[in-house]
Amino acid sequence: MNIRTAYLTEADLLAAIDTAQTFSAHWTLPQWDGELANPASRVWVCEEGPRLTGFIVLRLAAGIGEIVNLAVLPEDCRRGIGTALLDAALAAARNEGGEKISLEVHAQNLPAQALYRKAGFNEIGVREKFYGGKDDALLMGFAL
Repeated sequence: MNIRTAYLTEADLLAAIDTAQTFSAHWTLPQWDGELANPASRVWVCEEGPRLTGFIVLRLAAGIGEIVNLAVLPEDCRRGIGTALLDAALAAARNEGGEKISLEVHAQNLPAQALYRKAGFNEIGVREKFYGGKDDALLMGFAL
């Protein structure tokens, strides 16, 4: 398992992982291209042999970070990939002077909530009917 920075040329691979995971953001290819080119965005992937099995996207500016997308291929879940990606993003945020990190997670995505709580995130609010006008988003935060 190798965690590394994503390449600009990997937008299609990231989009495929994103689409495969039920609760991820499901960005379009142009959105991925924009995210990879965004100077405030950091994108890491988990590479295993010739394939990518997951990614995390962190935006960081003025010491405030936000995890905006994280996904692992369904067949590769429960193997520590999400934890490794989250650890890499939090370590990078600390190294870049980050002070706080926030995220939103689908209220029904219990595995992701457990991952974030294990890393030290706490629930700080709820966005009611945020997803499709029907499902809630939990807001979570973490002080680095």
